[in-house]
Amino acid sequence: MVSLVITDLDGTITGRDRAVHLKSVRYLRALQRRGIPVGIATGNTLYYTRSAATLLGLEGPLIAENGGVVEANGRREVLADEDRIDLVRRAYRILREELNVRRTEPPGLRRTEVAIHRDVPVERVREVLREHGLEEVEVVDTGFAYHLKLRDVDKGRGLRRACELMGVDPEDVVALGDGDNDAPMLRAAGLGVAPANASRRAREAADVVLDAEDGEGVAEFLRSLLREV
Repeated sequence: MVSLVITDLDGTITGRDRAVHLKSVRYLRALQRRGIPVGIATGNTLYYTRSAATLLGLEGPLIAENGGVVEANGRREVLADEDRIDLVRRAYRILREELNVRRTEPPGLRRTEVAIHRDVPVERVREVLREHGLEEVEVVDTGFAYHLKLRDVDKGRGLRRACELMGVDPEDVVALGDGDNDAPMLRAAGLGVAPANASRRAREAADVVLDAEDGEGVAEFLRSLLREV
């Protein structure tokens, strides 16, 4: 039984140019008309995520900031420990001083993480944080930005909390994602699905790896799912 569908945005229902694959969105809306909520899980801010959901016509839970913020069933929660979020802010200050990194958006929009442009090699970013003893801060490369976040916060945790708020068993969830940051969510869901362009970690975490890339692959999968629900 499928009680909920959660999808990543960039690289999953969009291409590298971030253009939305309209056929996949049409099938997601068709699932909703059959009573299956469809939500979004992304590394983007909650404001961006909510706007995207409105434009796409998706009415399910929202998992933003790679699981740091969840909005479901009329409730909004910050899952990261407020005291430890200062570690992320400290990590950004150090990286700015040593590597001259840049935020992807103005400060204040993110509650639990900092996203920076991919101007320097990701391994150099991780090396600097290790040198400063910031092992609790994880650097996730989504292919669009580097996200500085706490290690115990991820999309899998966000999905599990969204399910609790909605009264849904995670085993009844279909999750769609393509990036390293999607891997915890793909493992947490009853059925994890990755398009052909997915990263190695996402492919290893998924139960199903599709033959086609991004939105085209997702659309083919959703069309078959609609025949079963």
